Amino acid sequence: MRVRAAVVAVALLTSVAACGGSAASPSPSAPSSQALPSAAPASVAPPVQATPTPVPSVAPATGSRTYTVKKGDTLWAIAQRYKVTVKALEAANPSLKDPNVLKIGQKLVIPAP
Repeated sequence: MRVRAAVVAVALLTSVAACGGSAASPSPSAPSSQALPSAAPASVAPPVQATPTPVPSVAPATGSRTYTVKKGDTLWAIAQRYKVTVKALEAANPSLKDPNVLKIGQKLVIPAP
C-alpha cells in the first residue's frame, strides 16, 4: 500500500509541476520540468519606425513656371506654345527620361524664353 501511495504522490507532484504549479515539498528525485529564470528579463526596446525620405522636387527657376501635361500634349507643342526650344524644356526637366513619353497630369517646368 505504501508503494502505491508513493507512486500516486510522485505522479501528482509531476502533474502539478507540468501545469505550472508548485508543490509544497517536491521530492529531490523528481525531475523539474520547468527551468527557473536566472535573471530579470531585459527591457524590450520600442520598435524602430522608418521615416520616409523626402523626394526633392524640381523648383522652377526664376522667371519660369510649371505646366501640367494634358491629353494629346507633346513636348514640341508645349515648346511652341511657350516660345522655348525642346532642348530648353528637356534641360529644365532633368527627370524627363524620354521626351517622347509624357503622362497626363505630369508637371513640367517651363523655362523663361
